Amino acid sequence: MPDVRVKTSGKVALLSHCLLNQNSKPYMRARYPGAVTPVVEVLLEKGYALFQLPCPEVSFTGLNRWSAVIEQYDTPKYRQHCREIAVQVVDQLIQYPQYGYRCLLIGIDGSPTCGVRLTGSSEQWRGFPGAANLGEKYPVRDGQGVLMQELIKEFESRGLGKLPAFGVGLDMHGIDLDTLGSSFKKELESMESRQPAGEGK
Repeated sequence: MPDVRVKTSGKVALLSHCLLNQNSKPYMRARYPGAVTPVVEVLLEKGYALFQLPCPEVSFTGLNRWSAVIEQYDTPKYRQHCREIAVQVVDQLIQYPQYGYRCLLIGIDGSPTCGVRLTGSSEQWRGFPGAANLGEKYPVRDGQGVLMQELIKEFESRGLGKLPAFGVGLDMHGIDLDTLGSSFKKELESMESRQPAGEGK
């Protein structure tokens, strides 16, 4: 029998749940019928293993929900829920750096839960798009979503250093899906150039 053992890439992408499962999005907020294929294809091409994060919104509020903003989600109970998920995730990943594996976090910019650079935010938003006379333009501001805050904090509190992260703007109004793959690849390569290479076993 031939020896089919291979050396792993040593690269792990921690993906917001909906990048691999658009069925988890709020009503009419999906961008793809299943997985976000341009993002997944780039990651596989670059040799990344895909680690799917749980979706706190689904486990906390279910599938039958409207779009919400961080002012609605950032309650003590929801933050606790996200913190517990973060602990479970880091429990699974804590040995990776020890073996030279490099972790990269990819969130959803514009999301109140998974935004990395931008999060959904408005003091007036009260539910479904248009409910607050804001039209179809979902409101965003600079900032991280609740799960991203807790996950990055948990990573650092365990002595694992700063978790490299960036977001895909799928919760942004007017995103150009035609260029999503190329823009994602460019950002990924830029981040890789600033990080040491992984050393897979």
